[in-house]
Amino acid sequence: MHKLQVLLLVSALGLSVLAPSPAIGFHDASVVRAEMLQASDLLLNLDLDAAADECQRVLVLPQGEALGRFCLSLVTLTRAEDADDPAPLLDRFLEQAAEALAAAEAQERAAPSDAEVKLLLGLIHGNKALVDGGRKNYLAALQGVREAHRLFQEAQQLDPTLVDALYGLGLYHVAMGRLPALLKPLAAIVLPQGDPARGLAELERVAERGTYLKMTARVVLLQLYAGMEQKHADALRVGLDLVRRYPGNPELYFSTANAASEVGRFEEALEIGRRVGQQVADGRPRFVELGARYQQLMGKIYMDRGDYSTALLFFQRALQIPTPSRFRWITAWAWTRSGMIYDLQGDRQEAVRRYQAALSVETDGLAKDLARQYLESPYRGRLRARS
Repeated sequence: MHKLQVLLLVSALGLSVLAPSPAIGFHDASVVRAEMLQASDLLLNLDLDAAADECQRVLVLPQGEALGRFCLSLVTLTRAEDADDPAPLLDRFLEQAAEALAAAEAQERAAPSDAEVKLLLGLIHGNKALVDGGRKNYLAALQGVREAHRLFQEAQQLDPTLVDALYGLGLYHVAMGRLPALLKPLAAIVLPQGDPARGLAELERVAERGTYLKMTARVVLLQLYAGMEQKHADALRVGLDLVRRYPGNPELYFSTANAASEVGRFEEALEIGRRVGQQVADGRPRFVELGARYQQLMGKIYMDRGDYSTALLFFQRALQIPTPSRFRWITAWAWTRSGMIYDLQGDRQEAVRRYQAALSVETDGLAKDLARQYLESPYRGRLRARS
């Protein structure tokens, strides 16, 4: 199978890395459950040192070994997202995932009908598949996706009341249903087809009624609503609550501020943006490297509001702040969006210069796609929802 196909298949489970999901317990281990819920909250807040301490406590509890090891692997994986060279941390993650898998498989042999053990195994396989795919171990990634899907189904069949089992199945349906038309017949050879509407409904059910993965599902829904689903009002509703619960997670601020801007609630968007800026200025962990991203966010909000002169000031500041290589997409957006403003103001020459600058940035993504589009035909604006 072509590597692109495998990566698209792996993406069916990839959101579990952006929203770590270790909070799986066992029916006779309430202490383990409570500790894992605490670890999950710490992970969602990106308080990684405290989360690692919590994982270590789980690890030594009766029936806690598999969960504790999986929890530690997610801490490592989250740390890798902020590393300029993530390879050593990804190596460590794969080692920890293998240890967690061995421990969980031993528990499965001891309790083959325990739905929560199946769910834990599915999450381990899913996260490992994502890393395997990103490292071009495509066969291992494909096998991991297939195994995770099987385990999620088994968990649901063993215990239909375990709403959390729908988490992995929901992600699978959303991603598989979004495969390009040319790839769907090929994917269907090795994996069941996806249904995006069903997947979204399953995730919404977990977000409403889940026991262990309720908050994790809400983080995933924020990403989906603010992204491919383009349900910005729903994103804002979910995001405002998540920002209050997890103030240490910058991704929640950016998604929520963007959603507020998209529906025309500009004062809310600016207030959230200013909170990001204050934490950048304070040097808060996870925020300190986001100066350019903060400037780009504020420029986007002012651009949406029609205050183009202020927007250009923020975009220019974003372009002047050195950023790590993993944040080059921010630079591309600042060039592209400022070019769009110059198009709206009738300065085609400057707009073209900025689109060309966006295309020179060593990154991929929508910003460069739009720069190519507006090089061909000037940007003329778009209709926007207001509330």
